[in-house]
Amino acid sequence: MTGFRLRLPLVPRWLRWSLVVAVLATLLVFSVVRPPGTTGRTLGPLGVFPLTAWLHAVGYAGLAFVLAYALQTSPRPDWQVLCVVFAFATAYGAGIELIQSTLAYRTFDVGDILVNAGGATVAVTGWKLLVRRVRFYQCRRVDALRPPLG
Repeated sequence: MTGFRLRLPLVPRWLRWSLVVAVLATLLVFSVVRPPGTTGRTLGPLGVFPLTAWLHAVGYAGLAFVLAYALQTSPRPDWQVLCVVFAFATAYGAGIELIQSTLAYRTFDVGDILVNAGGATVAVTGWKLLVRRVRFYQCRRVDALRPPLG
């Protein structure tokens, strides 16, 4: 299928950036609230890594993904935008780890920073692969949404 292109809406800039702010705030809140008591190390999907590692990876992949979407109309080359996306997501995670180091019920963990960077890497790579098969269209109203395949 050489002509296959996925059509995705490019919502207004203010909405894209609102989504970025919402993800930033969600990550911050869940990173600084007192965690519920746990009775041991809970494994995540596939039983390989701890659930907290999965949550970090998914959270920072999500941040990188919405940030790449928000920057889709940037005049900069893709590689520059994606480097900024990766660096920002990783730096934000490191900053939150620094905040956690000041909280009695949280700890600073270099491993979490590495997992955050891994999640951001997966998202940036996925975004680069996705946009090769996507045609974005401006969508200013809900009634302007179109079917995604075509």
